[in-house]
Amino acid sequence: MRRIEPAVVWYNSGLSDLYHCARLVHEGASGRILVVASHTDPAAPILQAADTAIIEPPRGTGSADYVQWALEVCRTHDVGLFIPSRHVKAIAKERDAFSAQGVYVQAPSVQVQTTLAHKDVFYLDVEEQGLALPEYRVVRNLAQFDEAYSDLRERHRRLCVKPTVGIFGSGFRILNENLDDYDALLRTECMHMSVRAYRDALRHTRLPFELMVMQYLEGAERSVDCLAVRGQLVAAVSRRKEGRRQLLESSGAVIDAARPLVERYGLDGIVNIQFKDAGGLAHLLEINARAAGGLMYSCMCGLNLPYWSAALTLGLAGEWEVPKMRPDMAVLPVSGAIKVELA
Repeated sequence: MRRIEPAVVWYNSGLSDLYHCARLVHEGASGRILVVASHTDPAAPILQAADTAIIEPPRGTGSADYVQWALEVCRTHDVGLFIPSRHVKAIAKERDAFSAQGVYVQAPSVQVQTTLAHKDVFYLDVEEQGLALPEYRVVRNLAQFDEAYSDLRERHRRLCVKPTVGIFGSGFRILNENLDDYDALLRTECMHMSVRAYRDALRHTRLPFELMVMQYLEGAERSVDCLAVRGQLVAAVSRRKEGRRQLLESSGAVIDAARPLVERYGLDGIVNIQFKDAGGLAHLLEINARAAGGLMYSCMCGLNLPYWSAALTLGLAGEWEVPKMRPDMAVLPVSGAIKVELA
């Protein structure tokens, strides 16, 4: 990539954590990298963190029209690195058109995006890697659910269920055979649900569904934030979750396991890989080929992942310059607010 300064990175409409990515790029770049951000919502936080803020075409805009609009944005603002979230598959398909304009698109191939998005397909694909996976069954109707639950329950104390496709843990429930659903409702136990209530929901829905009934892993959960460059793991921070507190770890089995996964899927940029312990082993849960919501916690260890990702991709730094994280430490999330301009 070019070494012209200031270089330009563009984040299009995506998850709220992109605000922190833009802020961290600014903190590390000291004017060497400018941030372009676009969103359909004029009050989106990331627009407040950008050097240049752009309002995107409205929701419902077709992918082909959006790609042409994106190419024009790249031309107009001299974008060197494009990190898309909206219409990411369509943009990945047109990678060559962006490359012809000197723009590097940081996104997985369409095939990889599809594999990672479908958790059952991903598990089948990764089985040969020899990593521990939770035992699971895919079900599409109530009879299959009952059969899977009965089978898995013989070997596991507790089970859970989640859709084969989804983000933010949407649809994930821990199943409990003795739960009082009204008591759980009063205590806002949104992650727990009785088997009885879950079966009733499946029985009465008119919506098609495809679910994974799974072994519930009882041990520690770790979220590994990875800095990858074209399929090579450059640095990683593991966040071990202990209630509201998170322990930042610089080494361990999950970081060792992350390296071949990054290579296998040719991952690039900031990605997140999730594990959970059971029986003394770290079990792979999923790969998110994007920055995670807790990325800013990992960056408190002295390793500014969004900045180094942009700097390496844009040719402004070499991998040997990436600093080591500070010794293992604990962090505690806090809430906050930012000021936005009135429309």
